[in-house]
Amino acid sequence: MQWAVQPGDGRTVGEVLARMLEEGAPTDGRVFLNGRPAEPNEPVDVGDHLTIYPRREVALAAPEVLAQRDGVVLVFKPAGLPAETTKLGQDSLVSAMLTRFKGGKVHVATRLDTMVSGVTVCTLGRDASRRVAQWREAGLIQRTYLAVTVAPADGSFTEGVWDWPLGKQRDRGGRHVSSPKAPGAKPARTHCRVRARAEHGWLLELQPETGRMHQIRAHAALAGLPLYGDGRYGGPSSLTDDRGAVQAVRRPALHALRVELPHLAAEVAPPDDLVGWWTALGGDARATTTTFDDV
Repeated sequence: MQWAVQPGDGRTVGEVLARMLEEGAPTDGRVFLNGRPAEPNEPVDVGDHLTIYPRREVALAAPEVLAQRDGVVLVFKPAGLPAETTKLGQDSLVSAMLTRFKGGKVHVATRLDTMVSGVTVCTLGRDASRRVAQWREAGLIQRTYLAVTVAPADGSFTEGVWDWPLGKQRDRGGRHVSSPKAPGAKPARTHCRVRARAEHGWLLELQPETGRMHQIRAHAALAGLPLYGDGRYGGPSSLTDDRGAVQAVRRPALHALRVELPHLAAEVAPPDDLVGWWTALGGDARATTTTFDDV
């Protein structure tokens, strides 16, 4: 559905969307402002054009409760599922947890980007939220990610710490990105090691100390290791396997493998698509697996 913004429609994308929904616009779709992806809080002017395209079909696995204790819940979030319900009413991790726990107050304490899979932390109620916030402040939350990146020309890097400060700004297409050049950029630290190498890609294990927007994706790109499928940060949208076949990589090749909290931990294996991309690059699938004992 296309819509030309008229006086009185609203001042932001979200307000205009509400008007479009009243007129029968689809409740689930990708929203573009003047031809580029848009977010609900973006301002609009009279004469701007909003378009809702049918949402890409994503085969979603169901969210799964992995571990819980005293109102803190570790949950598997599949790629394609937003952490929180959007203005379009799309299903989310929060709505799934509200159904699972029959109401109450659910908060996502460690957010994952919509197209990123893995373990995330939810809380049930204010006491649990405060406790997780205190753990975060004390550095007691450890998160481990796996990423499939391009292979750099200089392959000497083995492990290290990326500490470029990051702040939110818009790129030339109007999308929000994290950049060290953004006004008010804040300290950001990511520990990284190379878990395995293939001819055209690397498998990285990453542990962020801080939680800036798109931190791992931005830091990897700044290090010359953009993630496959992460076009926002310069990553390739496809790969060529050892038989010469081209495969599309439709999301950032990033997975939250493990979360450790005081007295609670969980791990979930990377999904088939990420393992498939890695093996298509010539990597050994065994490099994506690990053993982990609950504490």
